[in-house]
Amino acid sequence: MPRSDAVRVIVGGIERTDSVRAGLVAAPDAAYFLVHDAARALTPPELIVRVAAELEAGHSAVVPAVAVADTIKSVDAAGVVTGTPDRSGLRAIQTPQGFTADVLRAAYASAGVAATDDAGLVERLGVAVRTIAGDPLAFKITTPLDLRLAEAVLAGSDLTGTVAR
Repeated sequence: MPRSDAVRVIVGGIERTDSVRAGLVAAPDAAYFLVHDAARALTPPELIVRVAAELEAGHSAVVPAVAVADTIKSVDAAGVVTGTPDRSGLRAIQTPQGFTADVLRAAYASAGVAATDDAGLVERLGVAVRTIAGDPLAFKITTPLDLRLAEAVLAGSDLTGTVAR
C-alpha cells in the first residue's frame, strides 16, 4: 500500500455515512479506505496495521472482532424476550473497518437502507467480510463509565485502584 506523509483534513457530516461519503469524494485515487470511529480513541496502532495488511493480502473487506461475553437476548417492542442466539457465533465489531476502494464505493452507491456500520453496507453487496482478532482497548468511549475506563487505562491503572508497574 503506498504510503504518504501528506495529511488532508476533510470536514465530516452530520451522520457517519455523510463523513464516509466526503472521504470517498476527497480521495478519488485511493486503493483502500479505513473507516474508524473517533469514539475508539485507544485503538492500538497495531490493530490498524493488521487491518491494512489484510487488505494488502487481497481481502476486500476486513473488520476487527471480539467474542461476545454476555448472553444476548432478542426482545420485542414490549420488552418480552423472543430468543437467545448462540453467542459462540456472535462477535462485537470494532474499527477501523477496512475496504478496497471499489467495494466501499459500490456499497455507498447502492446504499438505500441505513446500516450501523460500513461492513453492513458491504454485506448487502454479497461481499465476504473477513474478521480478524480485535483488541479490548478498541472499546467505544460513549458513556461516563467508558470514560472512566479510558482514564484508568491512560493512567496505567489495573482498574482496581492500584497503579500498574
